[in-house]
Amino acid sequence: MAGSRGPIRAVLFDMDGLMLDSEEIYTTVVNEVLAPYNKTQSYAIKARLMGTPERVATEILLSALWPSPEDPSKISKDCPFTVENFLEGRNERLEEHFRRVLPLPGAVRLVKHLEKHGVHMCVATGSKRKNFKLKSGHNGQLFEPFGKRIICGDDPRLKRGKPTPDVFLLAAREGLGVPEIKEGTRMWGAEHDGTSGGLEHEILVFEDAKPGVQAAKAAGMKVIWIPDPNIKETLLAEGDLGADQVLDSLLDFRPEEWGLPAFDDAA
Repeated sequence: MAGSRGPIRAVLFDMDGLMLDSEEIYTTVVNEVLAPYNKTQSYAIKARLMGTPERVATEILLSALWPSPEDPSKISKDCPFTVENFLEGRNERLEEHFRRVLPLPGAVRLVKHLEKHGVHMCVATGSKRKNFKLKSGHNGQLFEPFGKRIICGDDPRLKRGKPTPDVFLLAAREGLGVPEIKEGTRMWGAEHDGTSGGLEHEILVFEDAKPGVQAAKAAGMKVIWIPDPNIKETLLAEGDLGADQVLDSLLDFRPEEWGLPAFDDAA
């Protein structure tokens, strides 16, 4: 069965804010770090940095809160932080939260359903491997079905982060471990931009962040966008990202629309 949107040969998952309820953790911890300076990360700022590599996201944050008079896109000399010491303070606080983070509604159900029906799948996250281990260690139900099929943002083969397509192309070619998909998916890297292996459009990506949606489309893949409800309207107002479907939750996903087996339960 092809389905009205399929057929789909494999599924790739982002992690933070998509499978795990971790985005609010980042917001809380960032605001704890900023509190002594009477600054907060608004959801408007958060919408600009979600899904970007952590150094880039920190530069966006600090320049928004302490803009340079000469160039508002740069960080003012009055800023009490460097990118390095901001991340150091933030990351120390994050680790304890990561050990308690829980799955978002529908995540375990969907992953187990795809595993049951033998659908090829892989996690493709911008998180570092260290942080992935902290977040996944107590979430076996969610991550055990993936086995070793996990691609993290600090994989040495990745030279570019989202919104470039590299993490999804690497996940498809190497993370899934499926020869026919590897052969039918283009290589990652700037030198391969604009090419095609032929099967990219049969890979479905689940994403919550704007750069992730852009990365999936740049890879030539289908993408379902499930934006953070706190910033959904802000992001939608910025224009169409080209997502193939926009949902409020993983609970709203209907696999049969994509040529995948329908859920066995009625949830």
